Amino acid sequence: MDNIWGATVEMLPAENHTTKQSAAVSLSVLLRLIPFLSAPLLMAATQTFYPEVAHAQMVYGASIVSFLGGARWGFAIPTGSPAKPDWVNLGNSVVPSLLAWLALLCRDNITEGALVVIMGLGLSLHYDLTLLPGYPNWFRAMRTVLTLVATFSLVATLALKSLL
Repeated sequence: MDNIWGATVEMLPAENHTTKQSAAVSLSVLLRLIPFLSAPLLMAATQTFYPEVAHAQMVYGASIVSFLGGARWGFAIPTGSPAKPDWVNLGNSVVPSLLAWLALLCRDNITEGALVVIMGLGLSLHYDLTLLPGYPNWFRAMRTVLTLVATFSLVATLALKSLL
């Protein structure tokens, strides 16, 4: 156990991770996809492009990208973590947040903002799959699926922008 800013953090060794996802994890994953999937589904169902909905989807994506950077930072900080708090891990934890900020600066161009979010999602996935030890295989698979669904939902929204 570690004490970080008055909070007790317990790191689980990699061998304590279960190979099956719990119902709570599965439900939280599905709920996180709602803002990504609802935008293109609404637009396809109504045959109307809604710029406000597309912007909300992009902003949600940017918040997820920023969260992924913060999660990486939080994973590297505790003593005993398989990820060390070095320049690689801490430096790479800042990049997703900066990409999210850049996406939000693209508020007048949803295409540019969505593409920056897609880059942030892909980069965060790359970091998690290649640079961070200790994640169980089911988590790596889940992160890959979540990233693909989020990416393709943003691409679908951009395609609908061109078609509708």
